[in-house]
Amino acid sequence: MPTILGLTNEKSPHAGRGNSPHVSSSTTMGSNARLDTISKRNHAAAREMETLLWRALCDEPETLREYLAHDCIMINPLLAPDGSSEPLSKDTRPGVVDVLQAAAAGRKLAGFRIHGQPLVVEVDLMAVALVYKISLFRQGRKGQQEIVASASSTWRQTAGADWLLVAFHVQYADEEEEEEEEEER
Repeated sequence: MPTILGLTNEKSPHAGRGNSPHVSSSTTMGSNARLDTISKRNHAAAREMETLLWRALCDEPETLREYLAHDCIMINPLLAPDGSSEPLSKDTRPGVVDVLQAAAAGRKLAGFRIHGQPLVVEVDLMAVALVYKISLFRQGRKGQQEIVASASSTWRQTAGADWLLVAFHVQYADEEEEEEEEEER
């Protein structure tokens, strides 16, 4: 019998026929890991949405609006036209959408790599926040340039189950500090 969350406790109609595993909505996100709690699904969705956001920034800047809440706020000197760390919103000039689309179209990112697993925390039943370190790659006159940054995002789930970005903060990582720590080890 299906539940409110769409999960079922009924046996698969294919049960007992060969090695066909029982498949339910609790196994998702491209892995065999059971996402059998709301928390696990939220954590997996947050990581997936973050990847989709960066892919859009690199490959399809015109799709960025799909991921942004109408009230999204941002600080991102890596993408701001003048390297500004000024907070942006829908009411600022330029606005969040303007900066993201101009940066993605103008100073095209060649790729990105998220270092390790982003740390995820549930803000609420339908909201999550992530923090992580990322490398962004740009093709320049001297070849490919790597920019290492720290990033933080907050996502909110809508009643229609879509995840929307509500806050985005990216800042250059302090590489000198990391090099000093490695030398001390």
